[in-house]
Amino acid sequence: MAGAPGRVVGIEAVWDGDTTHDWFVILLAVTEDPPGERELATVHRGAAVRLLGEGPYALPHPSAAAADRVGRALADRFGVPFHFGSPEVASYGAPRLRP
Repeated sequence: MAGAPGRVVGIEAVWDGDTTHDWFVILLAVTEDPPGERELATVHRGAAVRLLGEGPYALPHPSAAAADRVGRALADRFGVPFHFGSPEVASYGAPRLRP
């Protein structure tokens, strides 16, 4: 994957949030040799609704549903695992692919 700091070994979705955007999901390319990660996309609620429509969604939050769909497609495309530690509940403490 162009611009990644090393060989991509997984795609990961992680929650983040702030007072302006509420909760959103960041898609990351996880690398090794050297270990690291590269941000691929930030999925805000508005973008998720535009991508998926008004719902209902497979996951409770539209950002999670869109990130899950796109993250799985990317992982399949590159032949690597996809990880989303807490797709049902927004949390900073969700388990990560690599601690």
